[in-house]
Amino acid sequence: AEIPARRITALTGPSGAGKSTLADIVMGLTEATEGAVFIDGRPLSAGARIAWRRRVAYVPQDPFLFHDTIRANLLLARPDADEAALWAALDRAAAGFIRRLPNGLDTLVGERGARLSGGERQRIVLARALLQDPDLLVLDEATSALDNAAEAQILEALQALSGQMTVLVIAHRSASIALAEHRIDLTIPSEEPARAGPL
Repeated sequence: AEIPARRITALTGPSGAGKSTLADIVMGLTEATEGAVFIDGRPLSAGARIAWRRRVAYVPQDPFLFHDTIRANLLLARPDADEAALWAALDRAAAGFIRRLPNGLDTLVGERGARLSGGERQRIVLARALLQDPDLLVLDEATSALDNAAEAQILEALQALSGQMTVLVIAHRSASIALAEHRIDLTIPSEEPARAGPL
């Protein structure tokens, strides 16, 4: 399978088909037991995986924020980022709502981001990933727990990334799949043995 550079690819398939495993292999977190991974035509060898991981950002299904300010949570990705870089990442992630908060970037998010809605947390986590300016952005069913309005905002932000970076979306929901310009569909191989027909 091929993941086109600077395009959005949806990785689909039933539970247990290996979507998360394939994403882990592409991100260099684990080694393929069969076949090989090539990045821009070069094999992703054991020695190159650590360097490749630094060029990859990951947004999980359940976004995690520390009990700290929005600023501190963003700076985890890039401690040297200035305020302009933080706002640029937030704007790319459709997180403009932060500008309307009384304390802006210095708003405390609460334990695991409890003071924010699911969509707000997800947009901050997306901004944190974008702050790394990755070559590959992987989203693991990142909109599955959101309502339609929050999902639409995340998908609009992702659509704007097409042409800028390679995005791999592990998706079940039709809206996420429709966003993609390319699709890889995994299936679960049948475990039933082949049966010979009548002689």
